[in-house]
Amino acid sequence: MGITQPAMSAALSRLRHLFADPLLKREGNHWRPTERALYLYDQFKPLLDTWAAETSVATGFDPATARKTFNLYATDYIQFVLMPPLMANLRKVAPHVKLQVLPPRLHGGQDMLAENHIELHIGHYPDPPGSLRSRFLFEESACCVVKADHPLLARPWNLDTFLDYEHLDSSGHIGYFNAQLNELLLQQGRSRRVGVVLSSYLAACFVIQASDMIATLPASVGKTLAKMAGAVALPTPVSLPPLRISMFWHERYQADPAHAWLRKFVAKEFEAARLTAPPPRAFQVESV
Repeated sequence: MGITQPAMSAALSRLRHLFADPLLKREGNHWRPTERALYLYDQFKPLLDTWAAETSVATGFDPATARKTFNLYATDYIQFVLMPPLMANLRKVAPHVKLQVLPPRLHGGQDMLAENHIELHIGHYPDPPGSLRSRFLFEESACCVVKADHPLLARPWNLDTFLDYEHLDSSGHIGYFNAQLNELLLQQGRSRRVGVVLSSYLAACFVIQASDMIATLPASVGKTLAKMAGAVALPTPVSLPPLRISMFWHERYQADPAHAWLRKFVAKEFEAARLTAPPPRAFQVESV
């Protein structure tokens, strides 16, 4: 921490008074954080990481002259959403920097970070380990996609209609929205009939065109691919928590100048692309 033991004790005392909680409690020969301390850690860590990233100076790395390859892990969905705004300006500021997105290993991005196979993972971790740093990027809502002549388009769009047909699931991003749907329906004593599970979001709309199934997908992917496949995007019949996408990296790269530049570049380019994008159009359901 870079401070003396008395200074640490005084700082801890002030924090305990401020938050009205012991924050640390002794268990045998170890000190463990209290539930309140863990909650505060989860709340403040993203803010502190963002502050550190914005105020740190990436000395020793010049993107204009650097020749470097960064290894990343991102699903096809993240590549679909994130790579276009990144590549739009990467060559202008870093003509010799290469981004290489590696295929996932058996246990995914977390193990790939720990074993140093990748330097950055962009995706969703609901409970990342303490060895990883993170920076929030964006939230994604969900939509449903059906074929253009689906019989449900002639019916009221509600949960009963939604459950009358088979569903297409995707295991991409741990099947986040499908898992949220299943949990919500379980609380109501209801369930969906799943006819197929795909490993990729990007094939879903084209499979939908050949069946009466319903797909629940990240809205950015679902609405774009629905237009390409001649399908129809609908709002979800129930409210679902948004999918939170962040950058994750191992502690070993926290102070690395090149890595600090990459993190800042990814965050700024994606935010700039979002700010200049046209506002989303409202969903429209057309009768057949």
